[in-house]
Amino acid sequence: MKLYKVGVHSFLIKCFELACCVLLYLLLCVGVKAQNQLNSPYSRFGVGDISSRSAASIMSMGGTAFAFQSSSAVNYANPAAYIAYDSLSCLFDAAFSFKNHTLTAASTQKGATMLFDYVAFGISVRRWWKTSLGFQPYSSMNYTVIEPKSLDSNTYNILYTGRGGINEVYWGNAFRLFKNFSLGFNVSYLFGSYIRQRQVEWDSSDFFNSLISRNNHVNGVALNIGTQYFIPVKDKGEIGIGLVCTPPIPIFSKYNQEIVTYIGTADAVTYIDTIYPQTESKQKHSMPLSIGGGLSWIKRDKYFVGMDVKWTNWSKYALDGQNDSLSDALKFSIGANITPQATGKMYFSRVTYSLGVSYELTHLKFNEQQLAKYAISAGLFFPIKRSKTGIGMIFEYGSLGTTSNGLIKEDYFSITLNLRIHERWYQRIKYE
Repeated sequence: MKLYKVGVHSFLIKCFELACCVLLYLLLCVGVKAQNQLNSPYSRFGVGDISSRSAASIMSMGGTAFAFQSSSAVNYANPAAYIAYDSLSCLFDAAFSFKNHTLTAASTQKGATMLFDYVAFGISVRRWWKTSLGFQPYSSMNYTVIEPKSLDSNTYNILYTGRGGINEVYWGNAFRLFKNFSLGFNVSYLFGSYIRQRQVEWDSSDFFNSLISRNNHVNGVALNIGTQYFIPVKDKGEIGIGLVCTPPIPIFSKYNQEIVTYIGTADAVTYIDTIYPQTESKQKHSMPLSIGGGLSWIKRDKYFVGMDVKWTNWSKYALDGQNDSLSDALKFSIGANITPQATGKMYFSRVTYSLGVSYELTHLKFNEQQLAKYAISAGLFFPIKRSKTGIGMIFEYGSLGTTSNGLIKEDYFSITLNLRIHERWYQRIKYE
């Protein structure tokens, strides 16, 4: 008679290894985030710079995700893709980036920053039910803008500054409803804080300077729904169709605001009086509706070619009834990857090579001109031994905005490092 016993000892070892990896990674990310010196004037609008909110495997293909599935990478852009996870495996997927950027207007300003991108887990609950859990930045705000002014014979500067951001913790599930068709959803908790300030500083000591400060604390729930369907074709390939929708669920925030007068500069302030004391009030964010779709041609563990389109209703975004004059965003992307021989003898035949391009009409609009953003990316994923565990590198160049009409152009180049651990979640030890 054959007896089977769950390998509890092996299971605990795997959990301990993953916990150590997560701890080391989060400690690294705390240090990385502390070095963030990104100063983007466009983060002044809406909820700030919206993060890519894509896994590294998706970033390397220009963000093409809606009709993409992988058993070795998390795809939370379309939660229906979780259904591809192996039944007996656990997946850990995380990344951080180094970004070099240049701001060009009347003059040029350069800077660099290191950013935490995401950390995510994926496991199989049943053959028809897979789940994922992760953390990522949702948006960030970091800007300093100085506007010189004059009044009669006196001159002064208006300083606009903003710091902070919103984070996201999500829990996702995917279900196989019938063959080749899956439905999934992500439930996210959004939280964070950001502060916006406007200062008036006179060059003359005959006037008091003034400061208006507003501190927002955000929290709320968001929902993302997705579906995928794959149609088998000749040569063991498949045509993939993916659809996603993020409904406009309101989130709420509390804010404190005060107005004070002072003398000195922003670096050495002596407060004189508080004109408007801090008071705590509540407000509602009407987060935008988003709809996207994608098509792909895929051969499992061999190649993927796909294209996406996504529309986001930012013109309806409002904070206390004010929408910052934002426009609806529309994004197009095309991406592909190929693994020459996933089980080949030559190492570089087992490497996954990716390429992608994207073009977006962003939610930013100034002087009746909607700002465009384009990017091109390429990636390499190096497997460790003959497994799905490995390290990835993604290179991306992009540009946002224009120097015409007195606007600012932002060019950037980023390098992303990705760690993926694909291990047995548990295994059975057989005794004869």
